[in-house]
Amino acid sequence: MILAIVLAAILIAVCTAIHYGALRFASQFVTPSRHPGHCLAVAVAAIVLAHTSEALLYAAAFWVAAHDLHVGDLVSSASSDGTPLTFMDYFYFSLVNFTTLGRGDLTPAGHLRFLTAMEAFHGFLLITASGAFVLQIMGGKKPFAS
Repeated sequence: MILAIVLAAILIAVCTAIHYGALRFASQFVTPSRHPGHCLAVAVAAIVLAHTSEALLYAAAFWVAAHDLHVGDLVSSASSDGTPLTFMDYFYFSLVNFTTLGRGDLTPAGHLRFLTAMEAFHGFLLITASGAFVLQIMGGKKPFAS
């Protein structure tokens, strides 16, 4: 369990830094009072790239936790033939979990459950931060303006 907690803490720190950096970088190219459509496109592109890379990091952590660290496993409810899951399955699971959609076709087992819960919580926080960023732009304000 300690290993899952440490891994979650590292992922939260790294993904939060990535997200802050992406939003800070995007804000350099945003002047809502002059080009609102362009600003929204830049913001959405930065947010999509940030969230996708963050979910990819969580997927890599799930893969390593399951295959190398033996913290838990990811089980498919759809395939009963014992076909092993691919990395793309882990990435799909991470995206579904990060967005708090929670489809249920892949289920974590063992201490991987803790890591998935932390991803859902962290994903919710980062999606909320992204929404606040977009709302500032749509309101004509420059994010991170001092």
